[in-house]
Amino acid sequence: MNNIRTYILLAGSLFALASCNDFLDTIPDDRTEIDSEQKITNILVSAYPEVSTILISELASDNAKDNGALYDIYGQIQRDAYLWNDMTSEDTDAPKYIWDAHYNAICSANQALHAIELMGNPENLNPQKGEALLCRAYAHFQLANLFCMPYNPQTADQELGIPYTTVPETEVMPDGIERGTLSQMYENINRDIEEGLPLISSEAYDIPLYHFNQNAAYAFAAQFNLFYNKFDKAIRYATEAIGEDPSSVLRNMGGYAQFPSSMEYTLAYISSDEPANLMLQQTMSWWGSNYKSAYRYGHSREICEKQTIWSKGPYGSLKVYETVLGYGDQSIFVPKMDQFKEIANAITGSYYGRQVAFAFTTDKTLLNRAEAYVLSKQYDKAVNDLQYWYRIKAATKVPDKDELNLFYETVDPTTNGKPLDPKFALEAGLQTNLLKAVIHARRIET
Repeated sequence: MNNIRTYILLAGSLFALASCNDFLDTIPDDRTEIDSEQKITNILVSAYPEVSTILISELASDNAKDNGALYDIYGQIQRDAYLWNDMTSEDTDAPKYIWDAHYNAICSANQALHAIELMGNPENLNPQKGEALLCRAYAHFQLANLFCMPYNPQTADQELGIPYTTVPETEVMPDGIERGTLSQMYENINRDIEEGLPLISSEAYDIPLYHFNQNAAYAFAAQFNLFYNKFDKAIRYATEAIGEDPSSVLRNMGGYAQFPSSMEYTLAYISSDEPANLMLQQTMSWWGSNYKSAYRYGHSREICEKQTIWSKGPYGSLKVYETVLGYGDQSIFVPKMDQFKEIANAITGSYYGRQVAFAFTTDKTLLNRAEAYVLSKQYDKAVNDLQYWYRIKAATKVPDKDELNLFYETVDPTTNGKPLDPKFALEAGLQTNLLKAVIHARRIET
């Protein structure tokens, strides 16, 4: 009987091993064999990070104020972001989730590029190849802005970057993955952008607004090159995205005051018919409800009146921001990112927070170009771009170069006259003052 049991066990083990081998020899699903144009197109949907860096970035910025211990916090992540504490939370908006989600997006881009290479790089897949390259560059760039030092050409080869992954991962924590330097990382991002840009085709998408269409790709290239201190390229790419005269594609907010609810305002802001929207991202985030409930740490009336949408400027006032929403003096906001709900359990009513984030817009690209003009000392063109922005925001006055220079030379340093101390050469007087004008406008815009 003992021998019989032994034989049965051995037979069972051999059968199990054979079954196991059969199982391991079987492709589990089509994600491991991407061998058609449609499969490559499908996987690129997941090459965009499904997270937002907005919550922690905004609360860690000067746009938030501690309104005092009388007010509750909406969550620990709010306090940690505001105080610049180490964040141990694994909340949707926390650094760990941001890191993982961006590398998941990079993984999808690499898988698509690998599949295209195995298929012989056919011309009909050029749009997908271009999109994958731009997605890979974008995800690395987003992580660099959060986890690395700002790019400085004098020190970039001494600062640490993040791992720049270019091949599909086949094992957990493979050997040979190194952070490299910030300089190397920016070189990699630049190489992917330059290779990908000529391949992008807006006609490849049913809904171009959620992909790297041509205008969005050029807007990204402009922003990257501004950060990369390549100002001529930033100007050239921004112009490709919005044209020399962007008047017809900037966001006209003249009718936004009519919307009775924040959701209607948001839906108008993210409309596919809005020419200012170059690329939108659907993300998992609680920012859409947090910014309305940020009572302890929020965009307060004081900041609003002294530094942002209601602050004094050389333009008088911006009429498009006269009517916004607020919950008391602790939280005043432009409701362009209201919370969407994805039902998790219909019985309990639990849900995930979602928002649509603005990856690239014409207005932001215009201000990136204005900054590049300032830093390359093309002051008249910089002023011209700022004037486009003042007009579309229904400014009560459109200042000229001398008025901008005088205002930011004499403005209260506790408001929008804060001293600038960049790691690159910046001349006192006109250049510094026009840069302050651009920063002031961008702070309001974003």
